[in-house]
Amino acid sequence: MNQPVSRFLWTMALLVLAGVLFPGCQSEVKLEVVAGVDACHRCNMVIDQVNQACGYIESGELVPFDSPGCLLASYNQLRTQGEPLPEEVFFVDYNKGTWHPAQKTAFLLTEHIPTVMNAGVVCFASTEAAEAMKEHDNEKVTDWIGFRTARGIPDREVEVTFGTAGMSPEVVDVTKGELVLWRVTGDDLAEDVEITVKGYPEAGMIIVPATGEEVSFRILAVRPGAGFPVIETETGKSLGRMRVSGAHTLDEEAM
Repeated sequence: MNQPVSRFLWTMALLVLAGVLFPGCQSEVKLEVVAGVDACHRCNMVIDQVNQACGYIESGELVPFDSPGCLLASYNQLRTQGEPLPEEVFFVDYNKGTWHPAQKTAFLLTEHIPTVMNAGVVCFASTEAAEAMKEHDNEKVTDWIGFRTARGIPDREVEVTFGTAGMSPEVVDVTKGELVLWRVTGDDLAEDVEITVKGYPEAGMIIVPATGEEVSFRILAVRPGAGFPVIETETGKSLGRMRVSGAHTLDEEAM
C-alpha cells in the first residue's frame, strides 16, 4: 500500500474513533419549539404560533423567541452591551414551519397580517414566497440586514445638508456595526436631488427636497471602508462620503 493511501486510511480511522468516543461533537443543535410549552427568551410569553418563532444558538443551545421582533431586541441588546453576538440565527418559514438561517431568510415587513407581539414581520424561506404573500404597496420584502436596518433602534443620528457645494459635512464617520439614522435637508437647491450611497445599495434612492424639508434614511454599517461616496444619481457626481471604521475580518476583531 502506498504512503498517501495509508495516511488517508489512518486519518479516516481516527475520525471514526473520535465519533465513537465523543458523539456529542458531531451532534447538531435541534431546531425545535414546542407550542404551548416553550417560552420566549425576551418577553417570557408562551410560544403558541410556531410559524412565527425564531431563535439563535448560544452555548450550543437554541435560545427561542416567539417573534422576530423579540429576537431583534435581544440581538441588539447583546450588541450594544458589547457581548458576543450569536453566530447562528434562525427563523421559521411562515407557510411551512421549517427553520432557515437568517442569511437565507426573506422578511415581509407588513402591518396587514396579524403578528405575534405586533412585530409586523413574517418570515419565508425564499424571496419568491415572501413576494407571493405581499399584497399592499406599503409592505416590503427584505433580507436579514434590511430587517435589522428597518426595525432596529438607531445607535445615533447624523445631520447632513446638501447644497450647491455638495454635502456638509463632507465626510460622515461611523463605526462598523452601528445603525445610523441620517437626517437630511437641502440648502438652496434649485431642484430636488436624488442620492445614493455607493457600497450600501440597501439604503436605496433618497430624494432630497429642494423645499428644505427634512427626510431621513437608515444605514446599518456592516461593511468597513475609508470611503463610500454619496452620489448624485443623475450626474454620477460625488457629493461627499461615508467612512466606516472597524475590522474587516474576524482575525482583525480578535486582535
